[in-house]
Amino acid sequence: MALMRLSRRRFLGTSVAAGAGLLAPAGLEMLLARIAHGATPAIGYGPLIPDPRGMLDLPKGFEYRMFSTAMLGEPNHARFGQKLSAGDPVPPLHDGMAAFAGKHGITILVRNHEIDLRDEPGVDPGRIRPYDKLARGGTTTLWVDAERNLVKSFASLSGTVRNCAGGPTPWGTWLTCEECTYMPGEKDPKNHDRTPLVSKRHGYVFEVDAHATALVEPQPIQAMGRFYHEAVAVDPETATVYLSEDRDDGLLYRFRPDAIAVGTRNPFEMRAGDLGKGGVLEALRVIDLPSARTQNWDPAATFKLGARFNVNWVRIPVTDPDMDMERDPDDPQLDPLERKARTAATSTRAQGFALGAAQFARGEGMLHDRGMIYLCCTNGGREKAGQVWKLDLLRMELALAVEPNDKNLLEAPDNLCMAPNDDLIMCEDHRGRDRIIGITSKGGAYVFANNAFNDTEFAGACFAPDGRTLFVNSQNPGITFAIWGPWARRRG
Repeated sequence: MALMRLSRRRFLGTSVAAGAGLLAPAGLEMLLARIAHGATPAIGYGPLIPDPRGMLDLPKGFEYRMFSTAMLGEPNHARFGQKLSAGDPVPPLHDGMAAFAGKHGITILVRNHEIDLRDEPGVDPGRIRPYDKLARGGTTTLWVDAERNLVKSFASLSGTVRNCAGGPTPWGTWLTCEECTYMPGEKDPKNHDRTPLVSKRHGYVFEVDAHATALVEPQPIQAMGRFYHEAVAVDPETATVYLSEDRDDGLLYRFRPDAIAVGTRNPFEMRAGDLGKGGVLEALRVIDLPSARTQNWDPAATFKLGARFNVNWVRIPVTDPDMDMERDPDDPQLDPLERKARTAATSTRAQGFALGAAQFARGEGMLHDRGMIYLCCTNGGREKAGQVWKLDLLRMELALAVEPNDKNLLEAPDNLCMAPNDDLIMCEDHRGRDRIIGITSKGGAYVFANNAFNDTEFAGACFAPDGRTLFVNSQNPGITFAIWGPWARRRG
């Protein structure tokens, strides 16, 4: 049946969304065109003021509040060891996050925790409703009132591993992604994924209803593939989910839900749980350059800024492979159980590449705007400073929109969202310097925030539905910051 087209007004009314991408009237197209060859300095909100508390440097006039804090390995840390509403320790390693509109002016934040196998404290220590009783990761949900006070916090998904990024859906849920491919079993001389520290397979996407008031039933969306998931972006007009993969040889995937294909749902009727009913997983292929390497690390790189390439999609034959990473037989390490890992031929990315799908350099942050998907590749480009790719969903054309040439202005773009004044807000993802960068519609870049406490990364940037507050996480100590101030002072 014909799909009903979902208007932008309806999407923004049903999705929540500053975290889903409240984008400038001109869209990202104009902005990215202006910064295609690298950003130029911009005044922004002025110089950063050193924080007397030594936590977060911001421009003059901006304030912050921090809450729901945690320190990795120290649940009773004197400064950062806070508790959830029911008394359990706040889990550490805050990561991806989205903001949703709740009742009575409440902003609902659904927040990932990138907790690995031995990290403590975990989500849901009482093991009330875990996917895997041995796994400690998951998500928490925070209710924040209009004055930016935390009024409630609780675990909302339990028993997963390394919940890194994800993305909101137009139907009010958070898709949280596992950035791992662990398999249950003893260490294996061939399969690098096997470990006795899990009891179930990992590497999936899970759906969390933002309006749930307790732990949701953990159901992996197996048809979305088992790989190193990073972020997702949803096309509201088709309910197609686009997925990135955080590997140097990762692919760009799309998932077409069976609920749409068989006509049981229109896109605007999708509900929590519909994605779990099945679908088709495919990877992007550049038609004239099968098995393309888009990283541009080769000096003779094919992908030039602005050039457009026609694309199609190849179906992934085995979406839930038994091995994603194998032990490298060429590693001279004598003990086979200590050999380093490499991509296995059975992995979804190797399957797709063999069928002509294109590789991308550590696909991370994604968003959808006006029929376009934008993908950040953290270490793509000749300078390995990152790339932003644009996929035109109507024309099925791929183009390299940004490849920064000055690491001092912008390096390793990751999570991204739009500010109320239409600036693009980016969290950088690299070692040694941790900043939030703003990019103006004229292509200027400015530093909006600096981590004054340590060298942990920022993640999960999203605005409250009313646009007055930027929420963002630091990873360790895990802190959720609420930032507010004179956003209108810098016109878009």
